[in-house]
Amino acid sequence: MELQKITNFFSNLLQTKFSIIKIIILSKWFVDLRKHGSEQLECVILGNGPCLNNDLKTQSVFINERKKFCVNFFALSAEYTKVKPEYYILAAPEFWLKSTTEHFKQQRDILTQSFIANTKWQMKLFIPLAAKNSKLCSSVISNKNIEIVYYNNTPIEGWTSFINPLFKANLGMPRPHNVLIPAIFLAINTGYKRIVIFGADHSWHEEIKVDDSNNVTVNHEHFYEKQEYRLPMYKLDGKKYFLHDIFRKLHFAFKGYFVLNNYAGYMNARIQNASSRSYIDAFEKIRII
Repeated sequence: MELQKITNFFSNLLQTKFSIIKIIILSKWFVDLRKHGSEQLECVILGNGPCLNNDLKTQSVFINERKKFCVNFFALSAEYTKVKPEYYILAAPEFWLKSTTEHFKQQRDILTQSFIANTKWQMKLFIPLAAKNSKLCSSVISNKNIEIVYYNNTPIEGWTSFINPLFKANLGMPRPHNVLIPAIFLAINTGYKRIVIFGADHSWHEEIKVDDSNNVTVNHEHFYEKQEYRLPMYKLDGKKYFLHDIFRKLHFAFKGYFVLNNYAGYMNARIQNASSRSYIDAFEKIRII
């Protein structure tokens, strides 16, 4: 027990020191997200998991009555112009880096065109500061309905008493290994007090396969696709993910939700998971009646 306490102490100490360095190097100070909130204190976040099809059908009234956050490639679906999200979150570096797979480049270009052509309502597009001079940002601003809001996605870890005030100051967030993490974080920091999540299956571990050549693939099926969407996963340097890499990535994502749940309490906010199917165990699970 004592050994574990000592280990935790030095782990938190190192994480805290490293976080300070990252903030100094990577973060921009005086980012104000509260001004992008609204008088309405409840919002919904729509993940792109397969269960969102059911959630949109059964909970359309509840969803439409609240401010809506959408993520990633939601704008490629027919639901985009029906839902008309007030907020849209992008987090993955592939959305602005020049070096990514050809498939992602094509999807990114299609997404950009969808933003420009289909966004007929006022929408705030949240994207990390690192993307500020990207082609995507310079393109979507041609649509006057879209306001780009930049945020710090610097990963901050360490003692809770240390990280929560830094989160509140918008200097960083829990490791953004899944777009739902920045989406929840940004919902909290724009001032929403009740955040309800739909479409967050998070069942990738069920969809992992390793073939006879040790190639690891994951089914990335989303609610707007009619069939399995199986692909290998690649790091930013182009190297493929192995099984331990994938489980490590999942570890940080699921752990990040517990960090966010703690932070929500610090901010007097509440996160609820109303997804009809979900493996996330950090948030209160509810069923909308």
